[in-house]
Amino acid sequence: MDFKKTKKGRGLAGVLILLLGFCLLLGSCESDSVAPNDDLPQLTEREAAQRVALVATSISKVGPQVLSFNGKKSRDKDDVLGVYPYDFPEGGDITGSIVLEYFFGGAGGNHVHWDNADYGLLYTPKGVTVSVALDLGGGVGPIFGLTFDLHGDIDRAADTAEVAGSGTFSTGGSSNGYTIPDTDPIVLTGVSSYPTGGKILFSADGFNLVVAFDGDHTAGVVIAEVVSYIIDLNTGIVVPVEE
Repeated sequence: MDFKKTKKGRGLAGVLILLLGFCLLLGSCESDSVAPNDDLPQLTEREAAQRVALVATSISKVGPQVLSFNGKKSRDKDDVLGVYPYDFPEGGDITGSIVLEYFFGGAGGNHVHWDNADYGLLYTPKGVTVSVALDLGGGVGPIFGLTFDLHGDIDRAADTAEVAGSGTFSTGGSSNGYTIPDTDPIVLTGVSSYPTGGKILFSADGFNLVVAFDGDHTAGVVIAEVVSYIIDLNTGIVVPVEE
């Protein structure tokens, strides 16, 4: 997504202050200045955009597992066909577990091994949250939690999948939901970790935001039908588009 015009005059100090603000917003600082029973501060538009940017970046990292997963073991001792646990490798941005289920014959089909599937599920087990820590630079790394309940068609010959569904984003005692509509699913491809299309719908404190993917390392955050922010899907950093 080629958005060349961004606000200028952001020196290193300004970036560090901004990232510190993200740390406080996301509840990832060592000290907790908000008591459990206190009302959380209202998000600004920029803060809401940063939250959906972190969701989009995480989905661009997790979603491709529907295609790239090649596990050999089933979920439990009963050897349940087509049901696989997946633990994210240690030392990465994402820690925790998800479950992948594979079917042949679409959503109403039969369970099959992962390599024969034309439909898949990717989800966090009930009560489980995946933890994500992204380095936004300046030594600030927000930690937040995500849940997934995703589904979609898989085309093994083309090495693509179209994924829709929903989930939650949680941090610092607050939680927001996100939706990937069936009418505009995220399009994943085996040759790139960047979705080639699709949208994420996200609402937080009265802000309604849409992430639009188009196949490169950036995505746009659309507010009131205008692309207002740009996400770097490698880092999770969000930058306003110059008015």
